[in-house]
Amino acid sequence: MKYVFVLIVIANGLFAQKKLKSGFDANEFLDVLHLEWSHQDSGKYAPPVGSLPKNYKRIYRSPEVGLKNRFDFWLRDDSVGVFCLRYTVGGGSQSWLENFYSGMINSSGTLKLNDSTTFNYKFSNDDKALVHHGWTIGVAHLAPLLTEKIREYSKLGVKEFIIVGHSQGAALTFLMRSYLEYAPETIVPKGITYKVYSCAAPKPGNLFYAYDYDFITRNGWGFRIINTSDWVPQTPFTIQTIGDLHPINPFAKRKELMRRRVKKPLVRLFVNRAIGDMEHAAVKTNKKYKKHLTKQLTPFVKKNLPQYKTANVENSNFYNTAGTPIILQPDANYDVLFKFDGVNIFYNHMFEPYIYLTKLYYLNK
Repeated sequence: MKYVFVLIVIANGLFAQKKLKSGFDANEFLDVLHLEWSHQDSGKYAPPVGSLPKNYKRIYRSPEVGLKNRFDFWLRDDSVGVFCLRYTVGGGSQSWLENFYSGMINSSGTLKLNDSTTFNYKFSNDDKALVHHGWTIGVAHLAPLLTEKIREYSKLGVKEFIIVGHSQGAALTFLMRSYLEYAPETIVPKGITYKVYSCAAPKPGNLFYAYDYDFITRNGWGFRIINTSDWVPQTPFTIQTIGDLHPINPFAKRKELMRRRVKKPLVRLFVNRAIGDMEHAAVKTNKKYKKHLTKQLTPFVKKNLPQYKTANVENSNFYNTAGTPIILQPDANYDVLFKFDGVNIFYNHMFEPYIYLTKLYYLNK
């Protein structure tokens, strides 16, 4: 019956006009957010019975790969495909390990996943762009399965896809969308439309990566949905050093600039010493981050991925947000409905608050 449904859906959608529209669509977002929630398909945190939209059918659930990564593929009855990238899950530390393995690596390169598998990737056109190491590992394991579905269904006439994720899944949506933008035609067919909803998203890379992501999703094709009471979007921690500046930024060439512009030696000495002292503190913190969030975690990654060859990690933690922001500000009734119990630190991060606030500001008019 599943295949009959697929054929009917595709036949109905083949000659229709473009289904996906640019811009934030609250109803569309809430539909695919419920699909994302359905990764938790049992237990008290599962979506309410009957809350899944009726005009979508799940076609495929990927195996768990990498550090407990997985996605679902759904098909909407107008032949729009939906990829739901799973959030952080329990049942071991691998999923959390992916989040904390947060050293920054170059946005283009090759990962050696095991003795027989390499992953060539490009996430940005800017060679200054850096991205999160752990989430790149996640994309490296998911991308071959996901692009296989794009190739399969594009041959059947499905040319429009939504990519949605919550929390870690949202972090993966950024990098996956970037990967699809720059992947060669042998991997991803051309002429495909993508729309991205990144809910409760942490920061995926540095400022230059964010610039590139916002450019490729410009004009309403990539959204970052944030509840301002949710602390997860504040992560990973950000440190900016002079090394993170654009090369033509005058502060990046401060010593040369001071020699040309400041004639008094004592003034030059004072300013250079003050800036050097501040820079030293940031560089020192960067080294501590690299120690704790790369070097000390690498053995645990190797335990789960024994043949993985660790990528070169840069001396940077200049994390920034990406995506067009959809800001959800709690109202007076929010704390009544979602009162923090003092125990569950993820209370404001869960699906229900996001659903409530989206309906409040975009549908209750």
